[in-house]
Amino acid sequence: MTEKKTKNGKPKQVGNGEGSLYLSTTLNRWIFQYTEPSGKRQTLRQKKNESERAFRKRVTHIKSQLDNGSYIEKCTDTFIDILKKYVDQKHKDGIVSDRSYSRELETIKQVEKTCSNFINKPIQNIKVEDIENSKENMREYSNSVIEKIWIAINKTFKIAYARRKISFNIMLDETLKKPVSKKVQKKVEALTIEEEKKLVSIMNNEERNHKYRNIILMQLWIGARIGEILALDKKYSINLKNETITIWRTLTQDTNYRVIMGDHTKTFEKISGIDKGKRTFPMNAKVKKLILEIYNKKLDNIYNLLFWDYNKNTYITPSEINSYLKRINKKYNITKESIHTHRLRHTFITRCVESGMNLKVLQTLVGHVDGSSITSDVYTSVSNEFMIEELKKIN
Repeated sequence: MTEKKTKNGKPKQVGNGEGSLYLSTTLNRWIFQYTEPSGKRQTLRQKKNESERAFRKRVTHIKSQLDNGSYIEKCTDTFIDILKKYVDQKHKDGIVSDRSYSRELETIKQVEKTCSNFINKPIQNIKVEDIENSKENMREYSNSVIEKIWIAINKTFKIAYARRKISFNIMLDETLKKPVSKKVQKKVEALTIEEEKKLVSIMNNEERNHKYRNIILMQLWIGARIGEILALDKKYSINLKNETITIWRTLTQDTNYRVIMGDHTKTFEKISGIDKGKRTFPMNAKVKKLILEIYNKKLDNIYNLLFWDYNKNTYITPSEINSYLKRINKKYNITKESIHTHRLRHTFITRCVESGMNLKVLQTLVGHVDGSSITSDVYTSVSNEFMIEELKKIN
């Protein structure tokens, strides 16, 4: 550093491009002026009761950060602003579908409710204690919702760290753990063998002529997601010559929650362009017979779909099927627990596991990513009838 005289004759030290350090006679304290990487000028003042040595130590620390590139400029960006901009940008870039964008907006609302104590703070001012204090609010939600909230918080701090808005990602604190819901985790159980038989019997007898009958049986017998079932078309999905079914898209929703036809399955990756949920598999005799019944009615629609609401001339929606299942369960007393399309999918997967089907084959059938633990850990139940048969082997 070189030393120059001020107008009042006091010494002034001027750094060669590294800032200016001098003693202000007006304030009677040391001042350090420097330029941030963005070009903005900053002034650091000696605090009251701070020694010159301590102040110079702070100056040295700042200069060191400027030299090694670790300096973090002050910013007023709040946590919630960073999160919202990230979610909006993904949608603008076409990385996520309208439906996924809507789900992420719902997660933002949940973050706003549970983390109101810190979301409007500048992200540089948020401490680990702020996250800890929000956990009790999170615990009012299910574990699946907590997981989404936690992922959103983690992502926001990762972005802030990557963009040099913070010098340390507080979510990496090893003592900071995701909370557990107060709610009892209710597992979706498959229908028992007897319940499934009863449902099939009702579909083939009392409800045989109902417009949703074939949809229920189709899901029970191929285990696809209900949106995938309702998106099956006669041209690309059904091949009666080769006796195969191809799942290649699903019904979804736009940002206004209006049901629309998607271009891919649920597990399509926009960045890579790979649709891991697209699959082709053989149709069994029951499914082929069901499809031929539909074809024999010789009904056509503008999208050539296998299932269509001909009265309203529109898509059949998943919510309609779930409402129907609720009504027939109440009417025929099929099972004590509620019946919904997700439970029918569970039932198919469970029957496949009970039959000893190879896990990789099963994952392909139902559109789970190869190697995923979801197929066996989440979707599989064990029926009482199956346990009895297995115990017979021991006896």
